[in-house]
Amino acid sequence: MSTDKSILEKWLDVAASGRFVDMTHSLEEGVPYWPTHSPFIAVVGDHQSKGNESYWRTITLGEHSGTHIDALSHFIPGAQNVDEIPLRQLMGRGVNIDATDTPPRGEVPVEKVKAFERDHGPILEGDLVFFRFGWDEKWALGEKGKAFLEDWPGTSREAAEYLRDRKVRAVGCDTLALDRFGSPDNPSHHVLLGSGINIIENVDKLGELPPFFGVMGLPCKFRGGSGSTLRLVALLNP
Repeated sequence: MSTDKSILEKWLDVAASGRFVDMTHSLEEGVPYWPTHSPFIAVVGDHQSKGNESYWRTITLGEHSGTHIDALSHFIPGAQNVDEIPLRQLMGRGVNIDATDTPPRGEVPVEKVKAFERDHGPILEGDLVFFRFGWDEKWALGEKGKAFLEDWPGTSREAAEYLRDRKVRAVGCDTLALDRFGSPDNPSHHVLLGSGINIIENVDKLGELPPFFGVMGLPCKFRGGSGSTLRLVALLNP
């Protein structure tokens, strides 16, 4: 009789003994948001303190609130919406590229990606690649979070094209957008989304992760949506 474990058994082992890192910023009033989008607003409907049996709130938010995914339709008219993203799209090996030496409003050159590969090994088809700028340390509420909304760095067109050719599934960052602050043409968005590669923004805790890790993300299933807040989780060995 075979002693090989089933996929279910393996997953239960991972769930029981694996180490998880939550790469998701908590959503609450006052979190940074793109100026032309809706802020996060929570209004209490009922609460036990008011003599009600249950507690619930009405939530208002933009599709690109907090840690979120860009669907292809965010920049590409008629392309895939967020409810059409395959479940496996955000499941796989995460790649963590340290780009903390990128200056404000700077762009990560393709040589940075190639240097990572020389040091750690090749980026593979299906990987989810993240750029750590250290910008999550600026995430804060209200006026304290203003620095998060200014002068962030991003990826260059050449770096985006290189990852496109590697056939990765998604590219993420810990900044407000993958393209740098003030970018006149947002090349990374056009190159990646135009090639079927999703973008993940406002990622947290990349500084706690190794060069390679397991990752899984599940967006909300907004029919026809241009994107969605999502819960993004890294998996490490115990």
